Amino acid sequence: MIIDCFCFSVPNLSSTDYSIGENDSKNTIWIKTKEKELMDSVKENDMLVLFDRSTKKFYKDGAEIDVKNKIVFPRSFIPYEEELLSFLEQNGALAIQTKEDLKKIMYWPQSIQPVHRRVVSTTYGEFQQNSQIYGSMFKSIFFKTAKKSHASCILNFFGFIDIKKKHFATKPTLWDVSLEDDVFLSEVFEPIRDEVNDMSCKEYRVFVFNNTLLSISRSYVDYPTDVPHEVVLFVEEQIEKVASLPDFPGSYVLDVGQVLVDGKEVIDIIEFNPISSAGLEVCNLLADAVAKPSKRPRFVRKTIDETHS
Repeated sequence: MIIDCFCFSVPNLSSTDYSIGENDSKNTIWIKTKEKELMDSVKENDMLVLFDRSTKKFYKDGAEIDVKNKIVFPRSFIPYEEELLSFLEQNGALAIQTKEDLKKIMYWPQSIQPVHRRVVSTTYGEFQQNSQIYGSMFKSIFFKTAKKSHASCILNFFGFIDIKKKHFATKPTLWDVSLEDDVFLSEVFEPIRDEVNDMSCKEYRVFVFNNTLLSISRSYVDYPTDVPHEVVLFVEEQIEKVASLPDFPGSYVLDVGQVLVDGKEVIDIIEFNPISSAGLEVCNLLADAVAKPSKRPRFVRKTIDETHS
């Protein structure tokens, strides 16, 4: 099977989520601009379908369509992601990432570990209760919530502080994190400055489709760059490892980096992200890999009956 269309979640047929606001940060402007570029490229290749959040229906060129049995590449911002995946499933579409896949990718450390460091998956409440244990486990802690819209930081100090007898304080203070929030704890890694390209890190964003490398691009740039051969080899090795896991999705986004761990330069996994909402870098790499009719990759899902593959 090949991908039939990209499906973008929009407020309604006459608007998108990509309009630039005067209060948007540089990062938000980047995200909206790249997503709009992808949408335009997909439309040029006659693969654009819109999910109208006001009507809860699917449209192509302004006309309602039936997405049943269509192979769909979903795209959405995080707040609308689950809704899009749910309605695709309800309408019989074969999305390359399902709502069930989303949860597994979000909680990736429960299935996969980086090569050179450990990631612990827990809750903020459990972290509070066992802060001393974690303090002895890691030299310094990189703290990140499983939900992408929440907090991430390096904890310089943490412990119980009596603030009106109900608050647990860290430095920096994490007031926006609830006790029930799922969090990831890991040893801090240091970015390596890229002197050649005058950048503060060497990170790469990898789109993986059906356990196959779809596109790889340098993070934080708007133009194609050379990817070191050793990075490509590392990525291919990780994709192969993930493919051997029976319960982990075959389509996802993998971030890797050339980083310092304990003072040693290594290539390692930074994190996994859902393919339906992960931000784009050089979006034309993804569009060329999927949207061009002559290059559309075939889609096979383990849970789909053999007659559909």
